[in-house]
Amino acid sequence: MYVLTVGTFDGVHKGHNYILNNTLEEAKKDNLIPLAIMLRYPIGQYVNGFDGLILPSWKRKSLMEKMGFKVKIVDMEDVWKITHEEYLNDLINLGVKKIVCGEDFRFGRGALGDVSYLLTEGVKKGLKIKVLHDLKNNGKRISSTLIRKSLKKGLIEKANFMLNRHWTLEGPIYEDRHVGRDRLGFPTANMDIRYKEDILFPAYGVYISKSLLNEKIVYGLTSVGIRPTYYEKKKEPKVETFYMDFDDNLYDQIIEIKILKFLRSEIKFNSEKDLILQMKKDEILARNIILKEKL
Repeated sequence: MYVLTVGTFDGVHKGHNYILNNTLEEAKKDNLIPLAIMLRYPIGQYVNGFDGLILPSWKRKSLMEKMGFKVKIVDMEDVWKITHEEYLNDLINLGVKKIVCGEDFRFGRGALGDVSYLLTEGVKKGLKIKVLHDLKNNGKRISSTLIRKSLKKGLIEKANFMLNRHWTLEGPIYEDRHVGRDRLGFPTANMDIRYKEDILFPAYGVYISKSLLNEKIVYGLTSVGIRPTYYEKKKEPKVETFYMDFDDNLYDQIIEIKILKFLRSEIKFNSEKDLILQMKKDEILARNIILKEKL
């Protein structure tokens, strides 16, 4: 028998943790199993354009499982034709005894199911419902949308505060044109962050980051953008990291990087020489910030 919470939980941020922790408390109180039904993508992926996920579904699932949840991942297209009446009955047949949700929770075809419906029809069917008010910071609701906007503006520390952890990017390291190593003197690890799901690209620029490589924390300069200094027939955003004090082969490994701080916006340089000079300045500045701020 379960106590249930439902959502995309993109980011598993402070607002989500508020709901998740309340669900865990209710599970303990009534000796129920905490269950989270997690949507792989929010509705925005399908209807009005979508910048990308804050975290991939497997990362969100892992974070929630570590909290103690049983997690079921579903795709929106598998459930959006189910009416709210059918959806509620399906949950009851699954063994759900209690639902914990936010005040804006909606479900079923056309999003016709809402908190009011749960508190009337759900209660009639024997369900217990706990509705939580939004968690706010400085009067603003902490939400995945607000975190995405912060990341798109390069406001990493603001996003990390709402996430309550460092934002991470992950993916396999692939071989590219070796421009960083052969021409610039800054070998970079090129990461495919969209190898499985549509992950958000933050503001184009250079970030201070860190990874756990060979059981050692290594700091890096992560560049996100379209490399405007170079001619490329197809301009697609790329994520590449120059790891300071590390030069081992990382090809085909799946690496996670924690994004710590926004250093500067992406710039188009007049020459490779100018780019190299700026990269040297970036490294000096990054090392000073890491020492000063104990990142």
